[in-house]
Amino acid sequence: MMQSLDEFNKIFTAGSNAHKMGLKLRGLVASNFENIDETISGGAKVKLALYSRNGTNNVLCGIQQGSNDSCMLYVHHIPELEHDRLKFSGKGKHAKRIKFTDISQISTEDITWLLGKVRENAPY
Repeated sequence: MMQSLDEFNKIFTAGSNAHKMGLKLRGLVASNFENIDETISGGAKVKLALYSRNGTNNVLCGIQQGSNDSCMLYVHHIPELEHDRLKFSGKGKHAKRIKFTDISQISTEDITWLLGKVRENAPY
């Protein structure tokens, strides 16, 4: 079950580019997974939306505001990524992140492909 839009909005600076990107990513996540649960986690400094299925420990992906008005999409169950436009940043152990700095970088086709890979690889 998805949280209210008001709850989701609290993890972003209102009216920021990161917020707009987060809303677009949230819509893509919701449209690419059935029976998904959204949990808003973290405290004052580290807030993020986590998306899971069949229990909160079964995380598929997450969305978070990054530094300098960026937005992060975290994906689980994808150890490596070979894609022309999507690139992992950082060295996460359980989740890999893709950093977006402009909404034009968030292609519906690319994100749908990526979330399809998560869906294929997730054991739940």
